[in-house]
Amino acid sequence: MEKEKLMDLLRHPKGQQKTAVAPQTGASAQQAAARAAARKASDKRAAIIAGVVTALVLVSLLFIFSAQKRAGNITASLDPSVLKGLVVDRTFNPSSEPRYVQVGEGQDRNVTVVESGSTLPVISRYNYLALTPNNYKVIGAAPWALSINVSSNAEDPQLLRYLFNRPEVTEAFLARPDVAPLLADPAALARLAQDPKAVADFLADETVQQVLASPQLLQALAGSRLFSSLLVSKAVKYYRDHPAQAARLIHANTALAALKRNPAVRQEVARNHYLKNISATLLK
Repeated sequence: MEKEKLMDLLRHPKGQQKTAVAPQTGASAQQAAARAAARKASDKRAAIIAGVVTALVLVSLLFIFSAQKRAGNITASLDPSVLKGLVVDRTFNPSSEPRYVQVGEGQDRNVTVVESGSTLPVISRYNYLALTPNNYKVIGAAPWALSINVSSNAEDPQLLRYLFNRPEVTEAFLARPDVAPLLADPAALARLAQDPKAVADFLADETVQQVLASPQLLQALAGSRLFSSLLVSKAVKYYRDHPAQAARLIHANTALAALKRNPAVRQEVARNHYLKNISATLLK
């Protein structure tokens, strides 16, 4: 009989096996419950710690991303809401007359021309995207506006290149009543070149001197849309087509002749698309 049971067990082990569970005493049950509670508490603490660590990582990533975004977008990080309450005044003197730059809450950077009571916009790295097309028209059209903008950003040739490439600035400047007649009539342009005081006063201007002293500034402005538009105007094109006449006008004016000794001016004339073919005649 014992042999048959043994053989049956070998043939059907799962059917014959039974789990023996020793009965627990009251003390053993309490100890098991205590161990289960301890494990549950430990698991809860681990989950809390993991959640805190995850939150810290996410917050750190958020700050890093935010900092990178601010570094790449100065305009967004220095908008009026960030600069609330900021007021800065600075004086410029581009032509022996007082100018005041004001930065205030909710305002664009601007220049107040005290003598006329008008306010002119001034471009900067912080507001160039916020300025409207009309702001750029004002910069091109208003007397002294371009000069003030150049003086205010003399250390930033790339920003000035952007300004002088804005079509609104160029169109407004070319339409100015003191500019348009000169560009339409070769004789009018010649009369200006033959006025030694007018040319000398212009070239002696503090802002013009800043440009002439900086190869980077000179290159930025000479390669701009505005400067190219001057060179293709009717009056200037006449002298490009007659470089010998242009050379005589330059040579006859002491202030203009002195420009030929400026290495940066010579370099820009020699490589300008519209002037390089006549540069030898103009600069001799």
